Amino acid sequence: LTCVQVCFCILAQASELTVLVLCTSVIMPWRTSMRLLSLCARRGRDTARQLGTSGHERPDHLTRTAMEPRRDLIADARIVEVCEETPTVREITLDVATDGFTFQAGNWVDFFIDGVSKVGGYSMCSVPSELPRLRLAVKRSKHPPAAWCHSAAAQPGALVQVKAGGQFSWSAASDGIGTSHLLLVAGGIGINPLYSILQEALLTPRTALLPGLQRISLLYSAARPSELAFRRHLEQLAASDERLHLSFRVTQPMPASGEEEWQGCVGRFGVPDLQKILNESGVPPSQVLAYVCGPPGMTDEFVAALQGPLKVPADRVCSEKWW
Repeated sequence: LTCVQVCFCILAQASELTVLVLCTSVIMPWRTSMRLLSLCARRGRDTARQLGTSGHERPDHLTRTAMEPRRDLIADARIVEVCEETPTVREITLDVATDGFTFQAGNWVDFFIDGVSKVGGYSMCSVPSELPRLRLAVKRSKHPPAAWCHSAAAQPGALVQVKAGGQFSWSAASDGIGTSHLLLVAGGIGINPLYSILQEALLTPRTALLPGLQRISLLYSAARPSELAFRRHLEQLAASDERLHLSFRVTQPMPASGEEEWQGCVGRFGVPDLQKILNESGVPPSQVLAYVCGPPGMTDEFVAALQGPLKVPADRVCSEKWW
């Protein structure tokens, strides 16, 4: 390694995002900077193993999304309501106080909390027309922003800041063109942006921007029945709009204490399930628009299948990974 590369690698062990910013700030070919970033990441993982820590710890939100588009505005917001959507997911409703804040269905926000050094990243589960109200659903974890969201500090009146971003999004004006079948595949907390997209699609007048949309399919899996977030509302939406078809799965059907007994399908979704849904729709692959959001392994598998044997054009398959 050159002296410059060694310096970059030392910084990489603290933050891959720091390296990315440095690489793009000096004069070097893009591919060279990407190779350097990959090298530094490997060095960081090697150091983590030597220190006895995991090389597969949860990636930092800002690091993962460093290359994603972001809006310039950081908006002030106040928590107005908190409710438990599932035993491990808390829905937080915000009132955004700063004028000019906007987003597209499917986007996420950088979530800034005073006194918490880490920045959270959470997809909106509401739609743009609900602003200035903004809803987020946060999975419980030890990650500092999520831990704060599940603490007593996250209560009505608490102040936070949000900044919208992401390229995982849907709008009728651009994405409704040529779309007859909107296919949504969610795993776990990956339901959040897809729930927003689904609601936005159903709210759009059919005769205006979506005259050709014949079907919306949601394949949604979670560990337990009680972890199927927004299930009741989704079932209400399906009952009121014949285009919406729901398919729920759980991977751990044995009910915990106080949980309902699961009568539905068990096990994770697979490629044959995608094939079945596509066949049932009767829509050519070129008119399918697919969104996949969930754990990295699931997302990679389904994106490869959709773009490969299922023959959905690559530019009509969108994905986002959540840890």
